[in-house]
Amino acid sequence: MMTEDLTAWQWAMVRGRRLYPWQVEALEAFGRGYPTAVATCNGAGKTTVVAGSAVDWFFMRHPRGKLVATSSSFNQLQNQTWPALEAGLPGFVSVRRGGSPLRIATPQGGTGIGFSSREAGRAEGWHPTVSSDVDPVMLLMDEAKTVPDAIWAAFDRCTLRYQLLISSPGPACGRFFECFHSLKKFYWSRRVGSVECPHLPGWKRERDREIHGVESEVYRSMHLGEFTEGGEFLIVSPGSLRAALDLQPRWPHGGEVVAFCDFARGRDENVLAIRRGNEVRIIDAWRERDGVQAVRRFIRLLKENSFCPVAPGGTWGDADGLGGPMVDIFRDEGFPIHEFHGGQAACDGVNYANLISEVWLQGVRRIERGRVHVGELDAETFRQLTTRRLGYAANGKKRVEGKEEMRRRGLGSPDRADALLGALMVGSFLTGAVSDAGDVMGGVSEFATGAERF
Repeated sequence: MMTEDLTAWQWAMVRGRRLYPWQVEALEAFGRGYPTAVATCNGAGKTTVVAGSAVDWFFMRHPRGKLVATSSSFNQLQNQTWPALEAGLPGFVSVRRGGSPLRIATPQGGTGIGFSSREAGRAEGWHPTVSSDVDPVMLLMDEAKTVPDAIWAAFDRCTLRYQLLISSPGPACGRFFECFHSLKKFYWSRRVGSVECPHLPGWKRERDREIHGVESEVYRSMHLGEFTEGGEFLIVSPGSLRAALDLQPRWPHGGEVVAFCDFARGRDENVLAIRRGNEVRIIDAWRERDGVQAVRRFIRLLKENSFCPVAPGGTWGDADGLGGPMVDIFRDEGFPIHEFHGGQAACDGVNYANLISEVWLQGVRRIERGRVHVGELDAETFRQLTTRRLGYAANGKKRVEGKEEMRRRGLGSPDRADALLGALMVGSFLTGAVSDAGDVMGGVSEFATGAERF
């Protein structure tokens, strides 16, 4: 077999590497061109073994190739990543450290640069000059959990043949985290625990287990390669939602038909969601500054969507703030809808601070308990559902995090999640908490039962 025909893990073995099974799997996926995301426990060898072997194979297979490497910390690149790459590359490859960008050069004209992900301009414009076979582009992200989403978006515009995204796990947010959850179908992803790394001492694993507890986020991150989800703060953790989506009712059933319209404010999205029995779908989400045009699009979608047409009497709109005038436009267009006021008192005023808190907390629990079928959520809806926090009002009642609070954390308005949960909960469940639009909705569904506590 010619060396050019060796896979990435085979080449690593020829070069004297001793690989664990998970390292073989990651290198195999990388070499096949799958965008490869690996989250490991501390000290697993993700940089020295996996990244070093991948870059060595890349320049062996494509001596004129282009490597672009980044991390949020230049010190990480200069003091850990580049020494690991230098140790794995043959001596005739030039490796230069000492200033930004870090550089690699092969005798055949291959190049590599390393820069901090704060240098956003360098994350753009990476494409083969000749072809993807002659001088393909490889992306290496080290400690990818800390690379800003804007840098990921810049690389999305590049022509990448190989991608290796490695990191220890971090908070349950950001693009690296989504590689293992809402965007999993686009990546080969692998979490690696300390038990898969025989060089890590078992006594430390047992010590940390006894000190922190097997269910603690510290232990799960250090030894299980799991993301720290902040479950005590989030209304629903990404892991819990992912598990719920994997266990949805197999056969949704028909019943009450309702819709929820969430209206845009400034740069936010208009969103329409519809529920038919226990099946809920987001029909459309778009930006439109003209209120009249937005309402006309809502009406057209309500009448003509392929999922389930909805009448005015089965439609609710978020009427708080700027939503009030939008509801008026519906009426002017001859399609009067119900008003929904999230800030008003909850149906269960003993447990919830307001109606929107009740809708979110009860709606999410119905999803978690397998009561509804929401399909495979798009990445943005998944993110919105799993980033809002649970809090408590001064009187001890449960409340969801306010939108201004979310903005201070750098999060946008959860328009899609609001619409999805709104459609799930309006109708017979909240009949006493909404205004009358004239028509009385018929039909009875399982959502007419009393509120559940958690």
